[in-house]
Amino acid sequence: MIMKKNQKWIGLILLTALLTSCGNTAVETSQESTAENPVTETETTDPYLDDLPSDLTFGGKSVTFLYREEVSAEFFAEGANGEVVNDAIFNSICDVEDRLNVDIGVVLRPGHYTDVRQDYKDHIKNTVISGDAAYDWCDMMVASPAGMMSLGIFMNLMENPYIDIEKPYYMKGFSELVIDGKLYEISGDASLGYLKCTDMLYFNQQLAENYHIPNLYSLVDEGKWTLDKMQEIAEMASQDVDNNGKYNLEDQLGFVMHDNNHLFGFVASTKISCYNKVNDVMQFQGGSDLNISVMEKLHTLLYEAAGVYFPGITSAQPDMQEKYYSIADHFKAGHIFMMSAEFDDVVVLLRDMEDPYGILPFPKYDETQDAYYSMSRSTHNCFVMPVTSKQPEIAGAVLEALSSAKYETVSPAYFEVALKTKYSHDSDSARMYDIIHNNVIINFGYVYHTGLGSVWPVMFPEAIKKGTPASVAASYQQKGENMLEQFITDITALES
Repeated sequence: MIMKKNQKWIGLILLTALLTSCGNTAVETSQESTAENPVTETETTDPYLDDLPSDLTFGGKSVTFLYREEVSAEFFAEGANGEVVNDAIFNSICDVEDRLNVDIGVVLRPGHYTDVRQDYKDHIKNTVISGDAAYDWCDMMVASPAGMMSLGIFMNLMENPYIDIEKPYYMKGFSELVIDGKLYEISGDASLGYLKCTDMLYFNQQLAENYHIPNLYSLVDEGKWTLDKMQEIAEMASQDVDNNGKYNLEDQLGFVMHDNNHLFGFVASTKISCYNKVNDVMQFQGGSDLNISVMEKLHTLLYEAAGVYFPGITSAQPDMQEKYYSIADHFKAGHIFMMSAEFDDVVVLLRDMEDPYGILPFPKYDETQDAYYSMSRSTHNCFVMPVTSKQPEIAGAVLEALSSAKYETVSPAYFEVALKTKYSHDSDSARMYDIIHNNVIINFGYVYHTGLGSVWPVMFPEAIKKGTPASVAASYQQKGENMLEQFITDITALES
């Protein structure tokens, strides 16, 4: 790590200037001493958000992370290169190494796309079962660990003395995932994964003017951006160009559901769930009144409304990526008014778009809902600690320090420069990013679905497509109850 530490100052001046302009650096103000207002000595405070002891040091121990190679740039940088986000990531790792006297190593392995995901999970499982202490932390997609928890290959993070899941640098709601005092995965600002994968909507501002669309930002501000309003707007901004009564990429589209996974953005935005606690006991409630109503509205929006196109593809599947990117090209060309997306799409897909575009949260269920909520796609990062780690306390301290450091530097660099400033076309869009980012929530059934028989992610789209959500939900009720009971039983039986 000597070369890494010698490089870390490259770009540090630029990063400091960025964070100062974004309000993340404390500024001292001069104060004149008077009898009424004497100057007192400024109290020195701990510069870190975490509660790690100031004298914590680990004598140069190595802590090794396994990470999916295809998306490793959200967590790791080999060196400084002058790019603000890259350098923020690189410098944060160096700073933690200096602070705790550790050596942070990263092993990269293909594991993100559908054709290599199982191999990646098998590698983790087989490494642990064989007793190999190769990794202290393993990156996984947030929905993956649940299907492996019953194997007993992960450590209970609730027992790690240095990890505090209530800190702001971890995603909100992980306490809802604790079962019998046990939690086996964690996600937050140690990686940009969850932020990059957060669901949102893009719209073409030029088309809004052309079609005389009401001010969408005002609708959001007034609490009127709802499912019903979204359908109304989509129908206003569409045209059946070929007059065949069907809407596809040959037409002028009001709304496109760009990826299958974005459908679950409506789960968060309408505050529905398949699993709810009743008297502190988790229950399967797929057929709740609110669930049924939301799924009925989504059926109308996606399968009956004029100007809406749902191609049924995903960017995670290699053979679908060509069509996925072609849809983004149609949006950039002005043939789509509104499109579902994720935070990072603005960096990857829209950097060369000529028309001004705006950003919106997914809509609320109705105007009485208290706020706009968002969820991050289940392919985003989480970390699990293998039971073979020989230094769980050191590893816990390193993740805590990385999360704290990156919360202060990396996330603001990505959020402010890559999104709110560099790629936003107006201040209202930047404000929409704040609304979305500040209310990203965790959903029990979505995160744990691989351990719950995938009932929720199968039932939800099926009920929407068929348009008979009550009967579909009823058909899954028994399986949902059984799988939930078995999952909780399996977790409870695990040793702490």
